[in-house]
Amino acid sequence: MKFYATIDASSVRSYMPPGPMMLPASSWARTGLRAPNLPAQLTELAADCGGFVATLRWGDYRYTPEQYVAWLRTFNPQWAATMDYCCEDEITSGRSGVVRLRQKRTTDMAWHFWHVYRDTPWAWVPTVQGWTVADYRRHARELRPVVQQMQEHYGPESAWRVGIGTLCRRASVHMIHAVVAAVSEELPGVPLHLWGIKLSALQSPIGLPSQVVSVDSAAWNNLFGQGRDEFHASGLTQRQYTYLVALPEYRAKWRAALLQPKQAPMLFSPDEAGS
Repeated sequence: MKFYATIDASSVRSYMPPGPMMLPASSWARTGLRAPNLPAQLTELAADCGGFVATLRWGDYRYTPEQYVAWLRTFNPQWAATMDYCCEDEITSGRSGVVRLRQKRTTDMAWHFWHVYRDTPWAWVPTVQGWTVADYRRHARELRPVVQQMQEHYGPESAWRVGIGTLCRRASVHMIHAVVAAVSEELPGVPLHLWGIKLSALQSPIGLPSQVVSVDSAAWNNLFGQGRDEFHASGLTQRQYTYLVALPEYRAKWRAALLQPKQAPMLFSPDEAGS
């Protein structure tokens, strides 16, 4: 399982350590989706379409699929998310009709990128969205036709995977595991990426399904609580501290969480853990 550190457009530095990095289009949109000036040591790159920021801050995307693809061509990541529509409760207010609409828009976008931009050098990664476990099951089934086409096209040795969204603000680790278990049951054998997952979900005694091949987070910089005190005492600039101290420490915690003994992943019925 790989951890992708999410970086923003203002945080690129020449001394960034090598390792998987996630570039969100929503951050680079602040600079007109200019080409990222990345140091040569960054060779494992993925792209986030920026759907969470697009919804929470803007109401919708401020760039078209064509503009998004043009930005991706400036650095050619190994894989990139198709544009999706997250289903956080503050957006949908728990209304199933709104969730269904956003799921449909997400599915339509996955098909659009697949039909129009299939031959890009990177793999397209669709995202399963929802709020309850039943939502995720339904959307995984809805996405299954495009997922199957992608899986056959890219093959097992590619960077392709399927994302699971609307996880970053989940307070319940149990709920996260229920969602991941449900999607893995609906899409057996499909590699999965967990968008914005908390470290606590990896530190849980319950293991994640082996289909989970990657996770990402922007919460690795340690610039809060005790970490802020450590930064001020370090004598480093904020960017130096985050890349030279905080990111290596976070990666070490992530690796330690994976090495902890785990119980087998839990299985859930379609109606279990519904909220």
